[in-house]
Amino acid sequence: MKEIKIAHKKIGQNNPCFTIAEAGANHDSELEKAFQLIDAAVSAKADSIKFQTYSASKLVTKSAPKYWDDGIKDETQYDVFNKLDALSNSEWIQIFEYAKKKQIICFSTPFDEESAEFLYSLDVPAFKIASADITHIPLIKKVASKHLPVFISTGMASEKETVEAIETIHDQGNHEIVIMHCMTSYPTPPEDANLDMITTLTKKFPDCVIGYSDHTIGTDIPAFSTLYGSKCIEKHFTFDTQLTTSRDHRLSLDQNSFREMVEKIHLTETSKGKAERENFEIESEAIKYARRSVVSLEKIPKGTIISKNMLGVKRPGTGISPKYFEKIIGKKALHDIDEDVPIQKNDIEF
Repeated sequence: MKEIKIAHKKIGQNNPCFTIAEAGANHDSELEKAFQLIDAAVSAKADSIKFQTYSASKLVTKSAPKYWDDGIKDETQYDVFNKLDALSNSEWIQIFEYAKKKQIICFSTPFDEESAEFLYSLDVPAFKIASADITHIPLIKKVASKHLPVFISTGMASEKETVEAIETIHDQGNHEIVIMHCMTSYPTPPEDANLDMITTLTKKFPDCVIGYSDHTIGTDIPAFSTLYGSKCIEKHFTFDTQLTTSRDHRLSLDQNSFREMVEKIHLTETSKGKAERENFEIESEAIKYARRSVVSLEKIPKGTIISKNMLGVKRPGTGISPKYFEKIIGKKALHDIDEDVPIQKNDIEF
């Protein structure tokens, strides 16, 4: 797996897992709420915060039905998105400036080429392509041509569609890619998280960083994903899960839960260790005192030819290893050996 730099952070290889607080449109088109989201992401110890930038009229037809169930009837996708795209360009500029002031990495998902151009003008450190747009080749070309790192989610995508999207980015001379395993289900049941796909993507795309965009409830599954090799985790985020202005609030983590997830990620990464066993310093005392040695069952005078009935195998492991038990039989004691002590190599003609 390669290493990619996002602003001042490195991800991939042996770097810590990079976390994205996916604020999406949880600002509810209110500038102050966007500031609150940034403050909450800083408090949550997120590495970055990400928004979504779109125009409802460019994203969806006015009659497109929703593909999620939020309990609200007689409402189209257009109705939903039209309520959430009211931030002006000047307000977006203030949002990114505020994030910079708060020293948190901030970027966004563009849903059309004009939005991509606008975000690029704000000096974003990266772009994100949403799962739903993995077949939107014109948009992917536009984003890739900016030669910034590209996060791309694979929800709903076949292997062929994923390969085509990655090749499209490569064709633009851009090789800074983070592939995010994702299941487009809100929420995703744990049994459908399919984390082993992270392993598959790592093998299939060794020149990309592999991450996980999570839609399960809670913090366990994203933390578990690091055990499969995820180097980046994106999780929906809000400052108040009780808000009802959009479905994403109730499916998101708040700052306390997100911080809990970050702590779990660090714990799983730390506990993962290495694929091959080494001599661990933490086990040094156990090696000496939990293992066994060949010991004397009686006092053995100097010059005695040692017989089997004189020997036992007991802790500690500070003497001759039990694997040499048979070799000791018939050897001569070079000096007096006390009863019930580990026998050392210099005690006998070894």
